[in-house]
Amino acid sequence: MRGSETQNVLLCTINDGGNISQILATYAFYVTIRGMGCNPVIYEEGGRLDTKISEYIRARCCISSDMHVHSSAEEYLDTFDIMLTGGERKWECRGDETLDTCFLHFGREDAGRIAYAPSFGDGCGLPLGPKNTAAFLLKRFDKIGAADIGTLSLLDTEFGISADEVCSPILLIDRYPHFDIGEIEGLFIFAFFEKYDGRKHAAVEMAEKTIKYRVEDYSMDSANAFHKSVDEYLNAVEKSSLIITDSPAVTQLAIVYEKPFILMISRKENVFHFPLLANLGLEERIIYAEDDIHEKKYLCRKPIKYGAVSARLRELRLSSARWLEACLAAKDHL
Repeated sequence: MRGSETQNVLLCTINDGGNISQILATYAFYVTIRGMGCNPVIYEEGGRLDTKISEYIRARCCISSDMHVHSSAEEYLDTFDIMLTGGERKWECRGDETLDTCFLHFGREDAGRIAYAPSFGDGCGLPLGPKNTAAFLLKRFDKIGAADIGTLSLLDTEFGISADEVCSPILLIDRYPHFDIGEIEGLFIFAFFEKYDGRKHAAVEMAEKTIKYRVEDYSMDSANAFHKSVDEYLNAVEKSSLIITDSPAVTQLAIVYEKPFILMISRKENVFHFPLLANLGLEERIIYAEDDIHEKKYLCRKPIKYGAVSARLRELRLSSARWLEACLAAKDHL
């Protein structure tokens, strides 16, 4: 599209339809960009959205596979003025994902290319040849923003790119619509761990003994985790009395819903959560797995004063939305 016409924006933000972080981030991108007067569409490739968790965006958003029935995929992709990628592990280049799709090497040559808070996962593990290709493709991006120190550092040291700092896309909106499943009531601790670690689960046992609440464990290592919907996760977060997690996404949801939380991580994982918690004054809520967890047992009962936190979050959200809006409106995208 050109001139005063509404811009079409392709969201290339999912390479794992079972990753709740990517699903929530994509929904937040969709709502935010639509609110800026653009037409967002979520790009689906290889059936990645055929999962229980991805039903959340299928029910609420426009998906590319539902829309180009009267044209080839290439012709349809050429209708987009801007392509945006981002979200947790989106630059990990996992499974059957190619470098071309990972780093937006498709679509119109003159289309704008924006990266908003992508991450490489645990580190940039690309071999030298693919890494050189990725370096070339990254130079085609008009703007790159990063939300964690790990990605900021990797972009600088591995690719010589100085990225802007933005907040996680999950924090761009202040609520996520969901159905009240009604399955869980009363006082409970919501536990969610991405990977099993006995030291981390020890924090849940400590909290259970300290405040005498039951535990609802939705961790990815639990037997029923992959059968949960996003509505069930959001319902549990909203109704919980305390959240214990190692997940950046669940930590961000705790902040969005103003819930007390404990972030149980290793010191190595710390890089993926800062500067967010530092910016919001919430560093105290971290317990490191290497330390004596009982030294911070008081966190099980200590509330979070969200007045000051919410004020800082509004500033962070506003500055990040302005960054994104400026990217969408940049003249070289038109």
